[in-house]
Amino acid sequence: MANFSYRNRNYNASFSINANGQKILVITNPDRVELHVKNGEHIAIRKELNGNKREIDLKEPQQKDFYDGLIREARKVAEKEESDRNAKDAFNQRVDEEYRNNDESVFNQQVDREYEAQVDFNKTLNIAVVGNVSSGKSSLINAILMRHRNNAVADVGATSGVTTELNILRLNDERVRLIDSPGLGDIRKENSAVTKEFLKHIDIGILVVTGSADASQKQYFDDLRANCTRVFLVLNKCDQWDNYKSQALEDVKEQWKQCLGVDKIYAVCALGYDKQLPDNFSLDIRGVNELREDIEVFLESEGKKLLLARHMGDKKSYAQGIIVTAVTAVGVQAALPGKAFFITATQMAAITSLYYLYTGKVLSKGAVLALLPVFAGQAVATNVFLFFTSFIPPTGVVEIAAAITAISITSAMLAAVNFVLSSGIELTEKDTTGILKNKFNEYRNRVGTILKRLGMTDIRNLGSLNFKDIIDGLF
Repeated sequence: MANFSYRNRNYNASFSINANGQKILVITNPDRVELHVKNGEHIAIRKELNGNKREIDLKEPQQKDFYDGLIREARKVAEKEESDRNAKDAFNQRVDEEYRNNDESVFNQQVDREYEAQVDFNKTLNIAVVGNVSSGKSSLINAILMRHRNNAVADVGATSGVTTELNILRLNDERVRLIDSPGLGDIRKENSAVTKEFLKHIDIGILVVTGSADASQKQYFDDLRANCTRVFLVLNKCDQWDNYKSQALEDVKEQWKQCLGVDKIYAVCALGYDKQLPDNFSLDIRGVNELREDIEVFLESEGKKLLLARHMGDKKSYAQGIIVTAVTAVGVQAALPGKAFFITATQMAAITSLYYLYTGKVLSKGAVLALLPVFAGQAVATNVFLFFTSFIPPTGVVEIAAAITAISITSAMLAAVNFVLSSGIELTEKDTTGILKNKFNEYRNRVGTILKRLGMTDIRNLGSLNFKDIIDGLF
């Protein structure tokens, strides 16, 4: 029965079929008295709780307005309930035909196609950091990767020229090659299998310079531009101008730009990685955030941002970025026909990306699929709703509800996965299931609170909803 309110009283309405096969509208008031109305007739039957019946003239002048309004509202909600029930029955029939009759492959094939379009870990990332001896290349690399002194990837020493030759940094990742060198010529001279493969395609070249403009650096800069997809010019050790007027640093930057023919130079400081410094010496990092952000913008356009993010000392912002991207996507996908295919693939791609971010390993598609039932079991009703709405025509209200459901489930699911991975727990261990379930339920409740605070108005206009606010509330 469908519930509705009329003239400050609550009623139920439904359709039934009488013995003659006629469709009857049944309206029940709070006292459980029923009014049976045949379509097109002005005489209705009033049925008391004790079984007594009497005829009601719906056109009787004193009652006409009341009954006209009551029947109109009752018919509207009963027809909607009937329509929804018919759509659900049609869906169940389709499920029987397509999925229960050994045809689960239809869904799996759709997910596979969408998932593979989002995830590609076959790419590699090659970065060449070039500059004179003692220009601070190793310190800059540590600063770009947001490393602390105790987990630096490049050695730094007080002795001039600690890295005097080619330094191939071992990042425990076959997909990322980072070489610290005086110049590309030194990489060519080394002539190993690693450097030969490296020189085939260099994504990023970083020329590190210090002090006043030096025309001899142009040959290194031109070599980088000829061999790298993108080149960044960095003026390191900008702290040497701290005691000068502020214009002094700006003048030196302008000299370098004119000398090398560039539009932008990054003035940075990456002081404090030297192992011979006192333990309580604080890192002095300046200007590196802007450089890193521009590098990431370029890598994003190349589909390689995650490859570098994997080696960052602080992964929180990158994990949040993966989750925000996924939640934004499912919020939009919830309005698409066949939304279950797209949403499932997006959730899988995000889990795979988070796993790679923290472990450097690629989680198999089978392992990701095996995780999804962990969360589905905690949100059966909402997952069934999403699946159901994938196959019914758009109605507006349904899309809003689907978006809320998709956002809620995906946010909680990925936040739970992130919690496990960031805690150093192996995602695929059986013992992890209980943690995932508990964290999923916890995050689900928190997401619900956040969405209620944002209000239905924001949900109706997904373009104005700041998904980052939702995810920030979970970290």
